[in-house]
Amino acid sequence: MVQGGDSGPALVPGDPEESLILKAVRHTDADLKMPPSKAGPKLTDEVIADLAAWVKSGAPWTISKTPAAANAKDAFNLEARKQRLPWIWQTPRRQAVPEIASPSPLDEVDRFILAKLREKGIAPALPTDDLTWLRRVHFAITGLPPSREDMRGFLRDRSPERREHVVDALLASPHFGERWARHWMDLVRYAESRGHESDYPIANAWRYRDYLIRAFNADLPYDRFVAEHIAGDILKPRIDPSTGANESVVATGWAFLGEEVHSPVDIRQDECDRVDNKVDVLSKTFLGLTVACARCHDHKFDAITQRDYYALSGFVLGSTFRQVRFETMEPHSEAAKALATLREQFAGRIRIAFTEAAKPKIASMAPYLLAARRVSLGEKREEVVASLKLHGGQLGALIKQLDEARITPSHPLHDFSTLLAAPNPFKAPWTTAPSRNPGSTVRTLPADAKVIADYTGPSGTSWKTDGPGFGTRPLAAGESIFGTEERPIARVMPYGAATLDRFWDRLTLTPGTERDSGRLGATERSGRTLLTPKVTLGVGRLHYLIRGKAQVYASVDSHLMVEGPLHGVLVSKFDSGPQPRWVSHDLRPYAGHRVHLEFSPVEKNDLDVLMVVESTTPPAWLPVEPWRPSSDRNSFEAVATALLADCATALEALKSEKPEIPPALASLADWIAQHPEAIGLDSPQSGAADYFREQEKLASKIRWDSPTAVSWADGFGVDENVLIRGKPTRPGAIASRRLPEAFGLPPIDPKEASGRAELATQLIDPSNPLVARVMVNRVWHQLFGRGIVATVDNFGYLGERPTHPELLDHLTWQFVHDEGWSVKSLIRRLVLTETFARSSRPRDPKASELDPANLLLHHMPVRRLEGEAIRDALLCISGRLDPKTYGPPIPVHLTEFIVGRGRPEVSGPADGAGRRSVYQAARRNFLPSMMLAFDLPTPFSTVGRRNVTNVPAQSLVMMNDPFVHEQAKLWASRLLKELPQADPTGRIHWLFETGYGRPPTEEEVKASLESFADLRTAYTGEPESAAWSEFCHALLGANDFIYLK
Repeated sequence: MVQGGDSGPALVPGDPEESLILKAVRHTDADLKMPPSKAGPKLTDEVIADLAAWVKSGAPWTISKTPAAANAKDAFNLEARKQRLPWIWQTPRRQAVPEIASPSPLDEVDRFILAKLREKGIAPALPTDDLTWLRRVHFAITGLPPSREDMRGFLRDRSPERREHVVDALLASPHFGERWARHWMDLVRYAESRGHESDYPIANAWRYRDYLIRAFNADLPYDRFVAEHIAGDILKPRIDPSTGANESVVATGWAFLGEEVHSPVDIRQDECDRVDNKVDVLSKTFLGLTVACARCHDHKFDAITQRDYYALSGFVLGSTFRQVRFETMEPHSEAAKALATLREQFAGRIRIAFTEAAKPKIASMAPYLLAARRVSLGEKREEVVASLKLHGGQLGALIKQLDEARITPSHPLHDFSTLLAAPNPFKAPWTTAPSRNPGSTVRTLPADAKVIADYTGPSGTSWKTDGPGFGTRPLAAGESIFGTEERPIARVMPYGAATLDRFWDRLTLTPGTERDSGRLGATERSGRTLLTPKVTLGVGRLHYLIRGKAQVYASVDSHLMVEGPLHGVLVSKFDSGPQPRWVSHDLRPYAGHRVHLEFSPVEKNDLDVLMVVESTTPPAWLPVEPWRPSSDRNSFEAVATALLADCATALEALKSEKPEIPPALASLADWIAQHPEAIGLDSPQSGAADYFREQEKLASKIRWDSPTAVSWADGFGVDENVLIRGKPTRPGAIASRRLPEAFGLPPIDPKEASGRAELATQLIDPSNPLVARVMVNRVWHQLFGRGIVATVDNFGYLGERPTHPELLDHLTWQFVHDEGWSVKSLIRRLVLTETFARSSRPRDPKASELDPANLLLHHMPVRRLEGEAIRDALLCISGRLDPKTYGPPIPVHLTEFIVGRGRPEVSGPADGAGRRSVYQAARRNFLPSMMLAFDLPTPFSTVGRRNVTNVPAQSLVMMNDPFVHEQAKLWASRLLKELPQADPTGRIHWLFETGYGRPPTEEEVKASLESFADLRTAYTGEPESAAWSEFCHALLGANDFIYLK
């Protein structure tokens, strides 16, 4: 009972309130009742009281040894679990290389392989022939067949380094990245739609695919590659020198390539499922561990606890989704800093120029105020203007502002405007209120208020934004916002706030950039979003103190795919009008759920975000109060004089380096700045022209358009609860963020960040026992058809043991320490080994008995090509292949048999426009049928080892698919074009060389001539190309085309 089970300890000696046994017998939990309601009545209060007293006294038990011994037997023992597989928790080290006598120099890899074979008494297969090796290495590195020119050039080269020449050329090919990116895409369950019922598109997901191709082609060191995947949005960016794009941030897009359910009934359960998928992909891909098996309980076999699972979950929960302007984010960040410096440099002189220009106007305002009063008392405006010799336009503008103030309680001149029609002597509205200084305010919030975000003061909420739209920090009260050369000071902040910087209104999306699916895509948010901390909702009523128009995304339980009948309230728009006021967001259905908020402007409008508060009723406090004189005045003239004096004081305060103005006076300065026409300030002020010239010079260097890509944005620290039995309704103890405890590393607990940067550092440390080892094994698997650890995604107890553990550790050590984490260097080394160059025909008759599964690699296995390689080879030999790299996906070709909800609106060409398969659209619910027939994995979670089947559907695809028929025709057309005068024998040689990468044998020539003769007869009267098309089609159906020997 003390040890506890899945629900935790049933008994906490000394603490009845924390003991589940008391909760059970009291029947306070509907899911935990003892005895169960159907089994009998609840225990009496007297019995329950006795039990509580026993627990409070420490729960003494006279025969405690027996239960303790039983509990000890079943308890999770981390060290014992580690000892089941001690090697995976040990840092790989350089191994002693076996001594092998050989007539030719051997790579260390070959020595390890041969040592195992000799230990078993098996002779390795002979070396394969040159052209078989060439085809093998071409597909291994680029996924494309060698051309006839490649074959002839290789055979002509008799130098000892000729294979190195081939490998180096293939590794330098842009097609290398396409091949190896496709391998990686299986690991991160790459797709471009969200699946579920409607298969909504994942906007711009293909940018991640292009990132992978570029990274592999550039031979990005694998430690950096891993770090970018985990924390590319936080690390110092890696910049593409040709475009200025931030490459690192795009790597984090993998996290959002999984399924997303729209309108989930249980939104918290849905979050748990999404987080589970991310944890599963992360742990399998980078660690080769099945951490997700510990979602509901400690792992049944490995050294992974349930706490470890939820510790990793915290890294995911502390981060959020965004569409990032990856090509311009770094230049924009630098421009925002330069703009802030420029403003600071000119702020003083512009404020002084504004003040000097405005003060005389204020000094001459008394007649206009008196005139406005006369008009309000019934006199005609034209007569008042004529009698006082005033400027009619200015008086009209002033009256308009005072009329607006009268109906706007938060307007700084609201109280003043109510006096316009009041007769003398009058009782001013403030004479019944306590006397106070101009602008003094007392912040009062409801008693149950919880402040989620506060941007009004210097010690407010930490600053988290996406892009430059809100500037580099909140603005403080008294700061000026610059406008145009005609109106240099557009506003004076009466309060502190996160304020949209209108300089960045010019941000646009590059044509072709996709908007998010669902309601999030209604407003363009990228580059102009403010993020609040994540909190757990209490009463569920949120109140936002804003000025302007805002779209607010309430990311309840990180729910992203906001569409359909449920949860539409999570994306809402608010308009406060021209003055700050509280607007309310009713999230009561989500009480008890976690949420963070994202504020974005609605089109090109002002937006200030001051505070976010949760409370039952909205706060009444406002940061701006109507101006009132510091002492009672009993005439309008006296009040007007006081107003103008305070306006002059406010303007004078603007001249200081860091203006500190009481809010009410700052409101007056702000009113003057926003409505200069009301005081007759209608000409540009000197001192501003230089600033705006420099600002435009800066703006002219900024690229305003940008594509976007899916990525993580770093949020605030979140530590997840251990969910008892994996149920979100049963939260247990907090699990601090960390790698699984078996790694022996300290927890990661930054409060103001997700902690992913620290996680990345721990993962790529050379002492980490798994990250490099798992990757080396993955490369081995792709080249040899089976990993040294066959279960490439599971190095744990239920995975297979390594066939050559010393070789794996030796390669891993060299990969990290000698090769600088270079994937290309590792591939180069392995494909140049004698092991890779062996024939696929066993030489030793005993081999099939001693090593029937070829685990020791006495010969190279015969391997069927993946569906993508088959399709790409078809395009290549037919001459239809478009070698263009990168770019948007080619839509799936839709046939009458491809049906279902969410079916794409656009059908692509049958041949995919000739592009490689990696560029074909990856719609989760509408995957290409040809690829599925050849075992394309469903993109649900990590698949490092594809199924390899041999089923009739594959033969039927090669026989009947219109795409295959079309490529056979194009292959025949290419044949006749390149060999117009050749005889059938010459053409058959050409076809075998282009299709199979080798010349035909004599028997094959004979059989081919006979078959072609029959076809010529069958197609009598038709063009010669018809017979050759049928012959080409027949060749494509042979194993020689779809298998590597």
